[in-house]
Amino acid sequence: MITDRDYQRKHLRAPFKYCVLYVDDNFAFKARAVNISEGGMLLDQVPHFPEPGQSAPLLISLPQYPLFKNFSLERLKSFNDEILKPKVLRLECEVIRKFGESNRLEAVFSTKVGARFLNLNPSDKKAISAYVNVFAGNLIYLQILLDNMNSDDEGLEKVRELSKIMGYEPGMKISQLRKEIHHDYKSLQWL
Repeated sequence: MITDRDYQRKHLRAPFKYCVLYVDDNFAFKARAVNISEGGMLLDQVPHFPEPGQSAPLLISLPQYPLFKNFSLERLKSFNDEILKPKVLRLECEVIRKFGESNRLEAVFSTKVGARFLNLNPSDKKAISAYVNVFAGNLIYLQILLDNMNSDDEGLEKVRELSKIMGYEPGMKISQLRKEIHHDYKSLQWL
């Protein structure tokens, strides 16, 4: 299990704020994902997870978003993610890191887990890579929209629509949205 940040990431990661299902001791559990890469994912609100070195089956529904940079405001407003067929991935993973535990008592209440994918098949790897790359492109486009918001008549509306599609809180103040987008942009990096 990794305890220090003495490593360089091998894969680009992107925010992935969806529920995932996994099995441990013949029980199904639900957790919330934080981010995903070809190498694994960060899970939060994890009620129970196998010990490091043990594997667990994991089920995720990966949205297949398009690049939004050529969408008009009307097309963004009419976009409905229900028309997209998500790609359901059945993966195997193992815990490589638990966050926030410095003793055995805290380990019981640890809710964040870094999980590494095991034996990822080429099709699943390609789907995850595509999700990360499209999210990165859309995030960069959203940042550009934010930066040029005042020079475009539809700028604010485009920012609101695209940020909502990408999973940001719809009523969020622009200053807070900038902070969250900046955080997510930094988390894309390999650092």
